Amino acid sequence: MIASAPFTLCKLSKNDRIYWYALFRDPQTGKRTNKKSVEKLRKELGIQSTQPIKRRDEAILICKQALDAGLLFGKKTPTTLFDYLSLFFDWEKSPYVEKRNLLDPGSLSQDYISTRQNLVSNHVLPLIHHNLLLSVVTTRYMEQLQLSLVKKGKLSHATVNICMQAVTMAVREAQRAGLIDASVSIALRPLKCTHRMRGILSEDELSNFMQYLKTSGEKRMYLACLLSLLTGMRSGELRGLHASSISSGLITVEFAYANKAGLKEPKGKKTRLVPCPAFLCEELLLLGRSNPFGNGNDLVFWSRRTGSYVSSHYFSEKLQGALVRSKVLEKQEILDRNITFHSLRHMANTLLRGSVDEHVLRMTIGHSSEQLSDLYTHLSQRGLKSVELAQQNNILPLLGENRE
Repeated sequence: MIASAPFTLCKLSKNDRIYWYALFRDPQTGKRTNKKSVEKLRKELGIQSTQPIKRRDEAILICKQALDAGLLFGKKTPTTLFDYLSLFFDWEKSPYVEKRNLLDPGSLSQDYISTRQNLVSNHVLPLIHHNLLLSVVTTRYMEQLQLSLVKKGKLSHATVNICMQAVTMAVREAQRAGLIDASVSIALRPLKCTHRMRGILSEDELSNFMQYLKTSGEKRMYLACLLSLLTGMRSGELRGLHASSISSGLITVEFAYANKAGLKEPKGKKTRLVPCPAFLCEELLLLGRSNPFGNGNDLVFWSRRTGSYVSSHYFSEKLQGALVRSKVLEKQEILDRNITFHSLRHMANTLLRGSVDEHVLRMTIGHSSEQLSDLYTHLSQRGLKSVELAQQNNILPLLGENRE
């Protein structure tokens, strides 16, 4: 027996305008409802449009979406895009985050989710109508959302791309879960953007700056800058550096510290060994032991306020402030050239390159690819020695440090 169609469409013309109406059949009783305006159904779906519905196929699609959303017979509780996105990036409540981290532990960090939650909450959700149903989202709507973010003019194209990548990830998960029809194509072309290159200091600028730090600056910042220049360690790795990871001439980079996730594995989820001059290792241990708070956290770069972890902006803010005080660079130059603490990591890579085998350099700095990670589980003694010699020959003389 052929099942009855769930609805029948009728078209009315009035004052040179077309109006579509639908008669729906109750699936339980088989009785027809009173006629429903398709334009009103569109509005109930949260689709904000004042344009008349001219085509039959457009009216059919809206009727199907209204049935799927439970607007006619209350089978389902409609989910709005606003509510869905608000929950999707909630670290504590998101079913998606919980499932991902149960099936693949550590695949989504709390800082990753928090960054996207902030971007979506601050920039995307204010553009979304609260009544727009998740089930009616299409690529066209996503493109309109992307365009609205660009028109606001508050975000760079790169940040807009991150926002839309987050929304696309959430919408595709909704489609996989059956909340959006599988036949709907969800594809969005990213905006073209030019990534701003991280600036570095010239050798003369670096030499003058480090001399200033050594003689007139804050000692802990001198040690932090020297450590990053010699090893390429990231600021998060310095935040998470413990005295127990330091031996004479060698540092084990096994932790990084992030605001939300706390102490975690370093980027790339790989522990690595980095040569470090013995005198610097000793200075770092002394700095760690000078923590007056006595909270037993073994940190090298401890907060002067709490004795615990320094803030995420600590090293860059201190570096930029010291650059200005040293008169090596003006504040505007620092901004124009994009000089941050991470610049020292790039300088380490530049100064060591050519004197160290490329594979060894990548493993030391932490730029390892999957292939290299499979090939090198640790650095050989010869590899460590080559890095140590390059530090002594290429970097320390530039900084006026000739100690063994």
